[in-house]
Amino acid sequence: MKALKKILIIMLVIAVIMTVIFIAGRYGWKLVGFRACQGAGIDSVEVSENAVHMTGFYPGSFPEGFCGYYSEEHDGKLYVGFRFSALFGFFETGDFDITIPTEGYIQEVIIKTDMVETSIWKAQTADADGGVMEDTDYES
Repeated sequence: MKALKKILIIMLVIAVIMTVIFIAGRYGWKLVGFRACQGAGIDSVEVSENAVHMTGFYPGSFPEGFCGYYSEEHDGKLYVGFRFSALFGFFETGDFDITIPTEGYIQEVIIKTDMVETSIWKAQTADADGGVMEDTDYES
């Protein structure tokens, strides 16, 4: 009876450790911010008054599952980073469809990783005559 109790306790401890490792792999990367972020392929970007809606995919050839995004808003710019994982590629695809709530007016959306910042959307600007000078939607 004591041996069965020890085996059950050991199995429970192993299950808890595996659960913690799984959750840390899935969500723990957000603790380090953009340093853990990867590039992503962007299909569309839609900016409204209080949210930015983005769809996209994992750009690599080996399927990696979408873990989530990390975002920061500064001076009218929204910085977004994405995280994908090969482990989660078995459970879900690398495709994503996210809506990021914003507090202020967004003039530019930037994909950010540890080393690279890529502008994918800029608001329209007007020239001195009131005509549209620049019309930039998302850039692939």
